Amino acid sequence: MISRMVRKTVRLTAEEEYKLKKMSEISGLTESDILRLFFYNITVIREKPSKELINSLNKINNIGNNINQIAKHANTFDEIEFDTLKVYLTNLNSLVNEVRNKYL
Repeated sequence: MISRMVRKTVRLTAEEEYKLKKMSEISGLTESDILRLFFYNITVIREKPSKELINSLNKINNIGNNINQIAKHANTFDEIEFDTLKVYLTNLNSLVNEVRNKYL
């Protein structure tokens, strides 16, 4: 982690302060982080992902883990539970499509 030792004070107009606070709220970054990004000519600051998107990605990850466990079991015991695998694949495909349609 970077250790920052120098502290600077910045004077802003009321409008600049408002914009900085709004950018901080939208992006989830601190005001200091936003100002630091401008030093590196990074002027595009993305909106933080919604809780819905994070929940959907976590669900996709969990389903992927379940499929991985089924594949490990199949490789170990030379048997595949097709019904269980089919359910997880169906769930995974529907969640991926939902995320694509909603966020991309």
